[in-house]
Amino acid sequence: MKHLLHHIQLKCNRTARFLSVVLCFSVVECLSQQLPHYSQYLQNHFLINPALAGIENYADARLGYRQQWAGLEDAPRTFYMTAHLPVGNPDFEVEPASPRFSFGRESGPTLPDAHGGAGLSLIRDQTGPWSRFSMSVSGAYHYPLGDLWQLSAGISGGITQHTLDFDRIHLANSQDPVVSVGKVNTLRPDMSAGLWIYSPEFFAGFSVQQLIGSKLNFRKGDYDWQGKVVPHYFLTAGYRLIVADDWDFTPSVLFKKATNAPLSWDLNLKFSYQNNFWFGLSYRQKDAFWGWVGVRVAQKFTVSYTYEYVISSLQSATRGSHEIVLGLTLGNQRHYTSPRSFW
Repeated sequence: MKHLLHHIQLKCNRTARFLSVVLCFSVVECLSQQLPHYSQYLQNHFLINPALAGIENYADARLGYRQQWAGLEDAPRTFYMTAHLPVGNPDFEVEPASPRFSFGRESGPTLPDAHGGAGLSLIRDQTGPWSRFSMSVSGAYHYPLGDLWQLSAGISGGITQHTLDFDRIHLANSQDPVVSVGKVNTLRPDMSAGLWIYSPEFFAGFSVQQLIGSKLNFRKGDYDWQGKVVPHYFLTAGYRLIVADDWDFTPSVLFKKATNAPLSWDLNLKFSYQNNFWFGLSYRQKDAFWGWVGVRVAQKFTVSYTYEYVISSLQSATRGSHEIVLGLTLGNQRHYTSPRSFW
């Protein structure tokens, strides 16, 4: 279960008869990140930074599914739902949609006055016998620094359930007492925080997820498994270049760092036509190349798909990774594509 190294840090502190469990969990004590990877964060920065809550003048909801390392048994699968909307922005009003968005850099909306934002996220990540379900609510405040620049700060809080399902672990000795343990769960509070500075052309942000590092204690009967969650740090920046009347090009970079894990980075190249059709290429350091494509369907709906080609040591065991996201927007009173989406 080598892929567990990317998601969990757990160890068994009982006897040698649980050696198979120890090998699965203890080696990850000092390796890699616990949170799921995403390839569609460019279309939904709110996934990794709560300061994005309410950044648009409309409500934004996304539903996503990610199958990592397809073809590999017990590989990670992630389901997620995010939604956020502005609070105190007069341009926001839920009303029937117009037939389509208009496009125009000069006639589109300017950045709004100071306002707040609220959001919700639900994430379920499953990797073999381990699963993680988190629910959190977010709040943000957007403050203008001028006609074109704004600074936002956000925080999210919630609860996360971590589950170990020993029914999914197949041991050579079917009489091993660990077989009868079944599922063990533990609940922990969760918190994230972030900053975001942006204009119609530029964005940069810093965020911390799992801000509250804490120990995990899985107890059932005479057995006690322990682990911990650690903070994860994200730093990103990008700049939109106008390459033609209706075409934009946005290079960006994302740096990621988890406690006791090395720094990693993604490089992204995105092309967008009138913000109604977009595609791009990305590279994750020593891990994967991926490409994505997306389209807006009328005013309210979007769909995006990503395929990742693995270049790590798992290349021979997997057919790559897939991620698909459905989006819904409501309440854009002026019926313009927002310049914040041009990124």
